[in-house]
Amino acid sequence: MFDLPNERKEHTNQVSRLGGLSFLPVLFLASIITLYILYRFANMNVINSSLYNTVGDLMMLIAGLLILYIVGIKDDLSDVNYRKKFMMQFSAAIFLVLSDTYINNLYGLFGVHELPAYLGIPLTVLLCIFITNSINLIDGIDGLASGISGAALAGYGYLFISSKQWIFSIICFTMLGVLLPFFYYNVFSSKNKIFMGDTGSLMLGYLLSFMGIRLSMNLPEQNLIPPTGAILVAGSALLIPMYDTLKVIYVRIRAHRSIFSPDRKHIHHRLIDIGLSHKAAMFIIVSSSIVITSINFYALQYININILFIADLVFMFSSNRFIAFLRHKKKQKIISIRLQEEEQSYI
Repeated sequence: MFDLPNERKEHTNQVSRLGGLSFLPVLFLASIITLYILYRFANMNVINSSLYNTVGDLMMLIAGLLILYIVGIKDDLSDVNYRKKFMMQFSAAIFLVLSDTYINNLYGLFGVHELPAYLGIPLTVLLCIFITNSINLIDGIDGLASGISGAALAGYGYLFISSKQWIFSIICFTMLGVLLPFFYYNVFSSKNKIFMGDTGSLMLGYLLSFMGIRLSMNLPEQNLIPPTGAILVAGSALLIPMYDTLKVIYVRIRAHRSIFSPDRKHIHHRLIDIGLSHKAAMFIIVSSSIVITSINFYALQYININILFIADLVFMFSSNRFIAFLRHKKKQKIISIRLQEEEQSYI
């Protein structure tokens, strides 16, 4: 029930890792109450139309969330083999595509627009598993996973409102409300500090993948207008955890190590290694994610999606190289100081 400190982790005391246990029940409770209030007092035509178009999607979303919620609880209490965990993530991803939620348009990215189902569905399954694990892996310092996820949910909720997908906007903002008190206890509380654990991060990653893919869908038959370059807008909010996961996998493969072996190669570890505090590293990463998403959203009105995507990758690569350079300089400085101390001790 507790996350114990070790040489790889940043905390020094045992901390409860069952904070994510509250995520799903509170999300369901708050969403149901909100939907009931809207159903009774809001514009019936708007709510009924939105609910009619999404009721099947919501059923499959709940099914996928429940699978990963149960797996997360088991993993937090007694660990789950990564093969079994991937099987459960695959099962949850299947529920996502069964709801007819899959990538059906790349909006010109790589020169591709409409995407047939036989390509979009397997791509969606892979992307759902990848995003779910990216949020799980970025959860390495206080407030990072919840901060990035909260910013993404706020952006998704706003864009769902813009496209009149009211039900999904309610879920996004409700989950954001669930994360706010968790963020406080995770970042600012010393006496009652909590971690979300795999229960929270797996569920959160799946919810973000569902919402991001749903937002990027082109659905003219439902009179829904997606944002310009929707696939890049939705992906921008999760660009940092996805890029960081790919980078870490590449580093582990180059070192001939298992891609599942833990290490200190994540971006938050590197920022701490150059001398930043946990809060400063978290603030920089979350702020960068918000800035990237905002710039992409507005720049897509004027700049080609491929040019902007390349610019994002160049920025991420350059930033990581710069951090690596600072980390190397810091390491060299520490080695130099130790050598001087040894020489003085010898004298």
